[in-house]
Amino acid sequence: MKINKFIIIPVLFLVSSVIYSQEVKDLKTTGDLDSLFSSLKGKTAIVNIWATWCFPCVKEFPDLIKLYSNYKETGFELVFISVDATEDKKDVKEFLKNKGVDFVTYFNEFSKPEEIINYFDNTWGGEIPATYIYNREGKQVKKIIGTHSYEKFERELIEVM
Repeated sequence: MKINKFIIIPVLFLVSSVIYSQEVKDLKTTGDLDSLFSSLKGKTAIVNIWATWCFPCVKEFPDLIKLYSNYKETGFELVFISVDATEDKKDVKEFLKNKGVDFVTYFNEFSKPEEIINYFDNTWGGEIPATYIYNREGKQVKKIIGTHSYEKFERELIEVM
């Protein structure tokens, strides 16, 4: 039985695009953030606020993905929130796909940047990368501004777990 390669190639393409599709949900209000954090209760979570144009953000990205891969079976969640411009959302999805991110991530669509800044920390100046660690009760217990290594993230995570 001879298989037609003109049928197989499109089918493989469709299957691979489904397997590697990246879901990015918009965050438009503090209510959206409240819902997100409600879903994280009972888990230790790292929330990383980043952008594709931010070199330090891109530099630490693989370490955060490695951390998630190593600890996801322990009740740990990693949440990425992109603060890229709305017109760059397609680039964000492509970046996430290329980095092998296979979980839901989020995109900042707040109309006023200070709303998301104040939600996380009213002393935060908006610099990125910004990483916040939450305990299983949903309380923010650590704030890490700037680029850090896998080892630093792991130490901080283990301390909270």
